[in-house]
Amino acid sequence: MNKENLRLLMVATFRYSLGRRTYMPSFIVDIIIKNHKIFNKYDWKLFIDEINEIKDLGDNFDVEVWNKLKSFSKIRMEKKGLRIYE
Repeated sequence: MNKENLRLLMVATFRYSLGRRTYMPSFIVDIIIKNHKIFNKYDWKLFIDEINEIKDLGDNFDVEVWNKLKSFSKIRMEKKGLRIYE
């Protein structure tokens, strides 16, 4: 699988996992962070925006996982010199 297809698969899995109360949120967040180099500035913004928009992120543990990805996404954007608007 090439990097672009892997990136798209991870974005789709991220969207599928939002609000789930299973192992999937922590599973996909760990994979995204480990493979951070394949994502672009639009992906990092998408992660932040979609996490902010969902009304129910799941249980407390899930909220922590999504906040971890949101914080990591902000750091990635800042390293690229991009501003974050919330």
